[in-house]
Amino acid sequence: MILQKILHTAGKFPDKTALQYGRRSYTYAELITEIQTRAGVYQFGISQATVILAQTDALENLLDLLACMALKKAVLFASSQLTSDQIEGLRQRENAYLLQQAWTKSEESIRAEIQPTTLTDRFLGVLTSGTESVPKVIWKDYQSWVTAFPHQSDVFGITADDRLLVLDALSYSANLNSVLHLLWQGGTIVLTSLKSAGSWVQQMQDERITSVFMVPSHYRLWARSGVSLPLLRSLVSAGEKLEKSLAEMLLQVSPQALLTEYYGAAELGHISYQQNEEILKHQFSVGKAFPGVRIHIVDQRIRVESPYVSPDYRGINTVFDLGLMDDDRLVLMGRAGRMFNRRGLNIFAEEIENRAKELRFVQEVAVVGLLREDLSHEIYLVFSATYPGQNSVPYTRQLKDHLLQSLPPAKQPRRIFEWRNLPRKDHGKIDYQAIVRTLADEDSPEILAVPA
Repeated sequence: MILQKILHTAGKFPDKTALQYGRRSYTYAELITEIQTRAGVYQFGISQATVILAQTDALENLLDLLACMALKKAVLFASSQLTSDQIEGLRQRENAYLLQQAWTKSEESIRAEIQPTTLTDRFLGVLTSGTESVPKVIWKDYQSWVTAFPHQSDVFGITADDRLLVLDALSYSANLNSVLHLLWQGGTIVLTSLKSAGSWVQQMQDERITSVFMVPSHYRLWARSGVSLPLLRSLVSAGEKLEKSLAEMLLQVSPQALLTEYYGAAELGHISYQQNEEILKHQFSVGKAFPGVRIHIVDQRIRVESPYVSPDYRGINTVFDLGLMDDDRLVLMGRAGRMFNRRGLNIFAEEIENRAKELRFVQEVAVVGLLREDLSHEIYLVFSATYPGQNSVPYTRQLKDHLLQSLPPAKQPRRIFEWRNLPRKDHGKIDYQAIVRTLADEDSPEILAVPA
């Protein structure tokens, strides 16, 4: 399993750097000592089987996760966007221990042995997005992650020699998956923060980064620099569609890299992937089936047969995303919760967004629906733009004209707004709920352009 592999690497390469975050770093030998010492403290101080990690320091949370795994406890990462009431509701519902204070090591601290685990042991709870109510928990067992790790190494082109740059927002399961996968592989993790985005290129150069995992919005922050990064060998993107223009920029600044876009879900694991020229050629596809996965389309819903499905979703095997197969490639028609009804017609947000992305000045785009009293939706489009130079025709007008030509009348957005930036969750994905809240109050100062 994961800790056993870390222990194996510590035995063979004790002085190899395992984790680095700012000025703090751990070799593999130091990491094992830290895990066992923390576990020695927690085995007497925490009686609950489930622990909520809510420290503000990402490295502390990660070390606590590994210590809890050593004790066979299940862990929930509390996102920084959760309110105190949500965390308390989660603690009560899951009968969990809330760990939000830095632990204290004493001279009497003893090192606990790492307990053996099985594939069916649940070790991690992934939280769904929540605003008012307590978030839902999607439990992961070792089977749903560890059985995918060898394929991640092969498909993504990742080896034990890699140094991976990944954001410290570890409540986002894809970030955490990347971290645990590379520790399992025996590589080096370099954690970074969103607030240091302006220095990511320099950090990649200084730290000799060879692999990166980010969502598209974060790749966008440094790809436009144009600085060549020849050491990069593997770039992995997930969470949102990787548009063609961004893929082109990434391949230009990292000519030696294997660029992989994958589609998946917390409930189902890895589903499909595509790489390099495939991303450029098949703009609306999310690729072919990930190794070990079989994709079926049943009543337009995507269903998978896979060993990576979370335990509570085995037998369900779908999150009700909609799609179709184009030969052996999956085309995502609409994600769950992003299909709108207009006078009996089902409209997919992704279809409108994909048409908008055909214009090169569109940097980011989000389509949302505001529910009316008759239970139909008013469709709004919000976008941000690049500014290569002065344009005589406003971007909103150009975008509206393009959509009028490429979409039928029933699918036209009621209004189009240009915003400087689209709101995002702490893991980098677009926050659609925040957009809906803002549009519900059309006098909000966040709206920078007049309606199209």
